[in-house]
Order: sequence, then structure tokens, then C-alpha cells
Amino acid sequence: MRLAPVLLAALLAAGCAAGPQVPDRSRAADSHAGVGLHLIAQGRLEQARAPLERALELVPGHPEALTGMGLLAEAAGEMERARTYHRRAVDAAPGSGAIRNNYGRLLCRLGRIDAGLEALEAAAAAEGYASAEVPLTNAARCLLREGRREEARGWLRKALEAAPGFAPALTARAEAYYLAGEYAAAAADLERARAAGGGARTLYWSVRTARAQGEAEAAASYRRRLRERFPDSAYRQRLGDDEGAP
Repeated sequence: MRLAPVLLAALLAAGCAAGPQVPDRSRAADSHAGVGLHLIAQGRLEQARAPLERALELVPGHPEALTGMGLLAEAAGEMERARTYHRRAVDAAPGSGAIRNNYGRLLCRLGRIDAGLEALEAAAAAEGYASAEVPLTNAARCLLREGRREEARGWLRKALEAAPGFAPALTARAEAYYLAGEYAAAAADLERARAAGGGARTLYWSVRTARAQGEAEAAASYRRRLRERFPDSAYRQRLGDDEGAP
């Protein structure tokens, strides 16, 4: 599991950059939590656990460390435990948009759609949070999974107003267009998303959209890029499942 760079940056800025007036114990906890989050971002989950646990030994309610532990629990499939960690993180830092975003995203994964959307909306509106496009896009993905495409497009309009070139939002809107049979619109958004550095999800929908448009050569190119750049991605496996391939 990899933490999106924009989310990692927001989490670190939220509380892992202590100033000189912060007590040594809190500064040490911030440092350990920052190390743990960086390791999660690199996919080094087992190594991340020790610094996060050390941060919580120093400051039991450290919000970023709690969020990190929630992410580890999610990766292990321990969803109720993850929910508890994320809820504790929100209680510890109710004004943090980054932390509320993780909580809302998880609630959506657990099927608690209304509560998840409420948390994501609060995240986007959090004072001082500079990445509103992240929870807005997560809300749209939540709705897309529920088949609520028109509602999802509304959230995506807001996300792209906040950050017009945000690749995850462009990819999510392309997905909505694809599912509605609007392949040209999907292809246009995916081209922008690829130019903005879109990852495995972008390439997955690029393959499907190119195929739907009868562009076999382009589809093969995107498929090759997905396999080469993201060999362990769930989207690579999903594409194989779509094709009936091993």
C-alpha cells in the first residue's frame, strides 16, 4: 500500500513539523510519526510499525501516528481496528482536513456512505487545509462505487475547481464518463491525467477506454506501461481479470 504524495505531505504538515517551543517528548513523537508515514509511503509497512508505536508511547494521542496505525490496519484487512485508529486520530485533531479525509475514505470502504461523505465534506472545508481536492475526489470515488454517477460528477466538479490538473479527479471523472458510454470525454480527461502524472488507475482506465474506442494499438501501449511501471498494482491484476487472463 502506498500513500499518495499529496496526502503524505498534508499529514506531515498537519503535525509532524514541531517548532522550537514544543517539548522534547512531543518533538520526538513527531519525528517518529514522520518516519513511520514516510515508510508507509514507500510501501515498507512492517518497518513503519515500530516508529509509529514509539510515537504513541511518547504521546498516546498523537494524531498522525494514529492515522499511520490506521493505514497499517487497513493494509492488513483489520478494518474495524483501522476505523478505531482513524476515529481516535479525528478526536485528537478535529481540525485536520488530512486526518478527516482518511476517516471518511475508510467509512466509505466500510459501506457507511452517508457518514463517509459527511466526513469527507468536513475535510474539504477544514480551515487551512490546502488539498480539498483530495477528499472531494475520494467522495466521488465513494459514489462511483455505489453507482451514483451524477452525484459523483458534482463532487468532481468541485475537486477540479479546487485543482484543475489533479490527476486522480480527472481519472475519476473519466471513469464516470466511461461508465456512461461517453468514451471521447473519458479519453480527453485521461490524456490530461496522464500528462499530470496519473498512476496505475489512470493507465487502467486508459486501456479500457482505448479498447472501447477501437484503438487497439493505444490500448496495448497503455497496458504495457501499466505492467512495466506498476507490476504489483491491483489495477494490473484487475485488468487481467477483465480479460480473463491469469
